[in-house]
Amino acid sequence: MPLMIEDPVDGPKGQALWTRADAVLPGGGIYLSRSADMAGRGVLPGFIVAAEGCRITDPDGRRYIDFLSANGPNILGYRHPEVEAAVARQAERLTSASMFPDTLVEVIERLLARFPGFAWGVVSKNGSEVVSLGARVARQHTRRRGLITFTAAYHGSDPELATLPQPGPLTELTGDVWRLPWNDPQALVDHCRAHGEASAAIILNPLDQNPRHPTVAPTTDFIAAIEQVRAQHDVQLVFDDVRHGFRLHPEGSHKGLGLEPDITTFGKALGNGHAISALLAREHLRRAARKIFYTSTYMFEATPMAAAMAVLEIYDRDRVFDHIVAMGQRLCDGLAAGAAKAGHAVDISGPPTMPTLLFANDEDGARQRRFAREAAARGALLHPALNWNLSGAHAPADIDETIAIAAEAFALTPPA
Repeated sequence: MPLMIEDPVDGPKGQALWTRADAVLPGGGIYLSRSADMAGRGVLPGFIVAAEGCRITDPDGRRYIDFLSANGPNILGYRHPEVEAAVARQAERLTSASMFPDTLVEVIERLLARFPGFAWGVVSKNGSEVVSLGARVARQHTRRRGLITFTAAYHGSDPELATLPQPGPLTELTGDVWRLPWNDPQALVDHCRAHGEASAAIILNPLDQNPRHPTVAPTTDFIAAIEQVRAQHDVQLVFDDVRHGFRLHPEGSHKGLGLEPDITTFGKALGNGHAISALLAREHLRRAARKIFYTSTYMFEATPMAAAMAVLEIYDRDRVFDHIVAMGQRLCDGLAAGAAKAGHAVDISGPPTMPTLLFANDEDGARQRRFAREAAARGALLHPALNWNLSGAHAPADIDETIAIAAEAFALTPPA
C-alpha cells in the first residue's frame, strides 16, 4: 500500500479518482515517477485536469504553481500558444502517413545545425528509446557488448538499463551492464584496464541527480578519467541529455562539462509536452547505425516534429535559458532565507534550473513531506522527493508568491 498521510490535499473528486485507479492500475513501481504516491499519497494532488503556463488544476478545481513542469518537458510552460499553433498548422496537412513526413528531414537538419560536430540523427518518441538505441549503435560499431554506467543512474525503462528491479530475475539480461561509483575516477580506470576491450560504451548523465538525494556534479578528475578510457580503449561515449537537455547549457549539457560525446540524446524539453526525442551521432558511427532496424508506428508523427522546431526557435528568441536560471536562483535564494528564518537546516543542490531541496536530519522524510503538503495546500507544487524544473512561464510574481507560500509551509513544519 502507498504511504498515506492525514488530511490529504486531494479533494473528493481527486480521492474518487484514486479509488478508481487503485482498481485498474498495478501501482508499485509502474508509473512511479509520475505518481503522487512517490511523494506520499495525499501530499500532492494525484491527478491534474488542466494546465497552462506554470499553473495546473486538479479535479476539485484547486490551482497550483507547478515546479515539476511535467517532470521536465514543459520548458516553455504548459500549452505555449506558439507551440500549439505550430502543431495545429501541421495537423491541418499531415499527422502520420505511409512514408516519411517532410518535417522529419527538417527537424533533424535543425538539430544538427544547433549541435555542431554531429553528422546524422534519428527522431523517436521517448528518451528511453534513444538512449537504448545509442547503446545498440555503439555495440554494433565496436562489436562489443559491455556497457558502463553509474550507480543509480537513470537511463529510462529499457529492462537492461532500468534501475528497478535489481538484478535477480534479470541477471542474464543485465550481465553486460556494469554500474560503477559516480565520481570515482580510479574505479573507472581500473575497470577499463580489466574490461576495456569488452566495453562498447559509457552511458553518462551530466549530473548524479536521483530521488531523495542531493545533486552531485561530475568532478574534473572524473571527466578526465572518462576521456582517458575513451582514448585508450576506443570506448564510445553515449551522453544521456534526455532530462537535462536545454536546462544546463543551451548548446547541450556536454558543453558545460567540456565533453564531445560520440552520441548524444535529447527528449523531454525538446517537445514542450509533445512526444519527441532525438539521437545525434558522429560520422564514424553512420555505417553501424545503417545495419540496425529501428522503427515504431508513431515514431514518424509529424506534429511533435513541428512542436520541436517551434520550441527551438522560441527558446533562443526569448532567451529562455537565461530566464530559467534567473527565476531558479530567485526561488532558491528565497527558499533558503525562508528556511533559515523558520529555523530549518536545508540543503539546496543542483543547478538553479533544476534544484533539489532536502531537509537536514530527516532520514524518514517526514518533515520533507509535511513541508510539501503545507505548500500544496496553499497553492505551490514542490515535490518532496524529486528535483524541480523551472520553465519560461515562471514569472517573478510566481516565484515571489511561491516564496511566501514556502515561508508559511516552513513555519508549519516541525523542527528536527
